[in-house]
Amino acid sequence: MTQNQLPRAWVEKIFTRLQGVYGREFLGQYGTGMVNGVDPGIENAKQVWAEELAGFIRWPDAIAYALEHLPERTPNAIKFRELCRMSPRKEDKPFELEHKLTEEQMAANKKRFTEMLKGLRENMTIKGAVK
Repeated sequence: MTQNQLPRAWVEKIFTRLQGVYGREFLGQYGTGMVNGVDPGIENAKQVWAEELAGFIRWPDAIAYALEHLPERTPNAIKFRELCRMSPRKEDKPFELEHKLTEEQMAANKKRFTEMLKGLRENMTIKGAVK
């Protein structure tokens, strides 16, 4: 496995699940016939899926989400990748501040803001913008 593909075991599990859901319709779109006990078409498809889904190595929950939200018709690698992209990610939640300002910090910020606002008003008055 290279950095640019999913682990083979993950792809095998995806294919097993999709074959279970869609039956021959899923594997049939890739199968080319057995050669020495291996179907080169299916093996090629697994390699392509591993490459197409490589971006989800750090987000296995996205693959699980896609497997839980399968469309009515069998997806190809591109469609499955799009399903993975629709998965909500933990880092997609709104940014939360961990630091809470103290009363002194809030008062100091309010004082600074008031002084800046006063300076802007004075600057605008000098230029004739404020009446």
